[in-house]
Amino acid sequence: MTVVKICGVRTVEAAVTAAENGADIIGMIFAPSPRLIDINTAQKIARAVVPAHTRQDKADVLDRECKMPASEYFKASSDKLLSCGRPLLCGVFQNQDLDHILSVARQVPLDLVQLHGTEPVQMARQIPVPVIKVFHVGADFTLDTAGLLETGYHAVILLDTKVPAAGAQQGGHGVQFDWTVARSLSDRNVPFLMAGGLTPDNVEEAIKVARPWGVDVSSGVETDRAKDPAKIQAFINNTKAA
Repeated sequence: MTVVKICGVRTVEAAVTAAENGADIIGMIFAPSPRLIDINTAQKIARAVVPAHTRQDKADVLDRECKMPASEYFKASSDKLLSCGRPLLCGVFQNQDLDHILSVARQVPLDLVQLHGTEPVQMARQIPVPVIKVFHVGADFTLDTAGLLETGYHAVILLDTKVPAAGAQQGGHGVQFDWTVARSLSDRNVPFLMAGGLTPDNVEEAIKVARPWGVDVSSGVETDRAKDPAKIQAFINNTKAA
């Protein structure tokens, strides 16, 4: 069944809605963004969606020294993420200082860190929780993109649309990329998350075309820039039914 990540969550209510409806990963943005969240609110979300008795059941990092082909490595690392059987809390960062990332991850606490900028994949080894690393899909994207299939660093590959007009602030713009590009990765049996312009109305088709391990949505479950409970529920239901 396809994994669901609801990203850009800023309220306890939205996080609980996502968790109760079966979201696997709840994303909170700590980078400059209209969806920026503060530590205090993130901690309230953590307390609400991660019951105290399950906090020891954490997402684990696959042995980063293991030698596997990319398809085996990313399958093993993505499977390992979900082994704790509860929604995972992911903090999204973009070209930010490592000390800041580590501080936020510790304070919330976070299960995952998402690097959504141009950070080198090697940075993942300095982060003690599993890392989702974005690769922006533009006209120049290929499966030979530097770092994409390197093993021993990030646990999960995220493909998102490159939006040149957005400058440094990538992500959350509701712009699709060609899903057949993502399909070329699944054809190599490499699991990945896919974002970019997904909505409750198109997610089933996106899954049919691209065959991702998981889908990631932010603006597609919003109304007037606020998370919409009905859209969150519909997105999750449609994903799980695909």
